[in-house]
Amino acid sequence: MLKDLFILDAHEDIAFHLTYFGRDFVNPESPCMITLPWLKEGQVGLVFNTIFVHPKHKPEKTVESALAQFGTYDRIYREHAGEVFQVKTPGDLDGIEQGSRIGFLTLMEGADPVESPEKLREFYDRGVRIIGLSWNDKNIYASGNDTEEGLSEEGKRLIQEMNGLGITLDLSHINEKGFREAIGLTKLIPIASHSNARAVTDHPRNLRDEQITAIAERGGVVGLVLYNQFLRTGGGTPTLEDVFTHADHMVRLVGEDHVGIGSDMDGARIVDFPEELRRIADLPKIADYFLEKGYSEERVRKIMGGNFLRVMRENLRGQSLA
Repeated sequence: MLKDLFILDAHEDIAFHLTYFGRDFVNPESPCMITLPWLKEGQVGLVFNTIFVHPKHKPEKTVESALAQFGTYDRIYREHAGEVFQVKTPGDLDGIEQGSRIGFLTLMEGADPVESPEKLREFYDRGVRIIGLSWNDKNIYASGNDTEEGLSEEGKRLIQEMNGLGITLDLSHINEKGFREAIGLTKLIPIASHSNARAVTDHPRNLRDEQITAIAERGGVVGLVLYNQFLRTGGGTPTLEDVFTHADHMVRLVGEDHVGIGSDMDGARIVDFPEELRRIADLPKIADYFLEKGYSEERVRKIMGGNFLRVMRENLRGQSLA
């Protein structure tokens, strides 16, 4: 294991599971993949903690669901203030690689709770610093990978508001037409928080080479997602080798500065992840495996956290002070 390894996980569905499955963040009785002790054991220093509204809550309870999840995070910040803190400003990232507390930087997975672009500031004030316009389905802003339409006029205005506030655009889930339109409108460095390479595994949630290249050309990062279906199609359970195959394809395509980790743990059933990677504490196994495959320590540190941290430092510096 690398000494003093800093891990940034760009996609963890923490609040959804705590809120709707009623489990404890420290000592859960029900099976899960993420706990506070496991985050610490796994050397996770910064998390993009999601607000995710499940389709069963749309549209009637969309805002209610989002607010309940914000409340869950607020409770974590209060009850575990010595171990977890909210990241909202560039100064909050100062020294985070050496710090003892875990930073939570909020990512809204699907902009459904933002009822109009003019209401975005309300969620910015709650700490949202990254937004993916859509999930798999269609909303008033954009269409996900299960649909074919691109951005709406409201979606274009929402990106303009995001630019003004300094909110990063997450291009995971949006379909190809929307991807092309959205990446051309953002003025910040774009990311894909949790998407693999479609050239390796032909799944509509994965990114084509030209999409990965478009993100990299703008300085962005693509987070390797550990969900089985995105790692491998066909028989057999994916392994660390599948994770490496996706990473290596992207490194060879766009270089080592544009690949990260976006586990999506607790975003599905435990059995939907590789056997070696079923607790958030298992993330260092990825670093160890990449080293065994011949990657340099510098490259591994970039992939495990340095690349996404670079992007967020730059994007947060550009946020509105109004």
